[in-house]
Amino acid sequence: MSLNRPTISVSELTSKLKDLIESNFSNIWIQGEISNFKHHSSGHMYFTLKDQGAELRCVMFRGFNQGIHFKPEDGMDVILQGKITVYEPRGQYQLMVQNMEPAGIGTLFLAFEALKKQLQSEGLFDNSLKKQLPQYPKKVGIVTSETGAAYKDMVQVLNRRAPYLDIVLRPTLVQGINAANDIVKAIKELSSIENIDVLIVGRGGGSLEDLWAFNEEEVARAIVACKVPIISAVGHETDVTISDMVADLRAPTPSAAAEIVALSVNDLKQKINEQTNILIKQFQFKLNKIWQTFDHLSERHIVQKPQNIIERQKEKLNTIYNGLMLKMNHLLAISKTKSIAINKELNILNPSDILKRGYSIIYDTNGAIIRKGSDLKKNDLFEAQIGQDRIEAIKKRDIFKDN
Repeated sequence: MSLNRPTISVSELTSKLKDLIESNFSNIWIQGEISNFKHHSSGHMYFTLKDQGAELRCVMFRGFNQGIHFKPEDGMDVILQGKITVYEPRGQYQLMVQNMEPAGIGTLFLAFEALKKQLQSEGLFDNSLKKQLPQYPKKVGIVTSETGAAYKDMVQVLNRRAPYLDIVLRPTLVQGINAANDIVKAIKELSSIENIDVLIVGRGGGSLEDLWAFNEEEVARAIVACKVPIISAVGHETDVTISDMVADLRAPTPSAAAEIVALSVNDLKQKINEQTNILIKQFQFKLNKIWQTFDHLSERHIVQKPQNIIERQKEKLNTIYNGLMLKMNHLLAISKTKSIAINKELNILNPSDILKRGYSIIYDTNGAIIRKGSDLKKNDLFEAQIGQDRIEAIKKRDIFKDN
């Protein structure tokens, strides 16, 4: 038995609700906290506005958001102006935002900034604390949810790029009240395993609330205290957590973290080829230096035949001898010239030569030379040497006297 009841279709009801809602909420101002914020490559902004009791989907198209003078972020408290629109095919409504103003900062955002400031003042973000990642790790530890897509993505990348790697998973909670404590325990457990080379700590994307465990102070301090290098891989590239800041390296996504850790077989081959080429070039350089040294030495006497060495030494000695003889002859010639000149002077002064020129020498009877006439008296005997002859004579008189 069918009842004759008035009915309307889903489309009719949705259409009536659309007219009702859009006509009554065509220009409203609403305040709430931003969550799940995404700035699409098209320029449009998509996010959720929420308070303690409800959530509202929002969209701010590029033409409207170009006028705002701040960067919207998760956890930011804002005041929005816009209109409610209904998407009939899904029966969903959303706020089409036309204006956005900051109204303050949400509770989680305030907590994030406070912890960030505290840890930064303690120097926990300093590069000096960052540990060097191993270049060729053999065993990798992963701290994440075993059932999450992030773990599956990481394992797929690791197995594809580096099937030789040993993967050790420590399943853990990644959101909720107990997540932070569980993450700390997982880090300590994995770091105590022998030969663990590096840890990846992370999860897939989510809202600020979903990722909050990685903004807890106890997780941050556990990462800093860990002796094994840690890569933080939390959420998407736009998600930045405290764990990212204190970790030894931040990866934009879990898959990217796996690629950083796993040097592919092809990359290994390439590196081996590069190193081999470098070694070959270094060897060739050193070999060329050796050959140059050998060529240089081969031109020197030390490596030539002994006979050649003797001949060259003889040539050197002959050159030296000839030079000495030339100098000696020159000196002898000079000496001979001087000797001749001296002999001439001596001959001029030689008494024999003087006598040959017609002069005579007068001696007294004692053989002393008479230098002037007054040395002899009248009738004194004296001897006169004339040339080779010597005669005896008597002084008769003075022909003339010196005044």
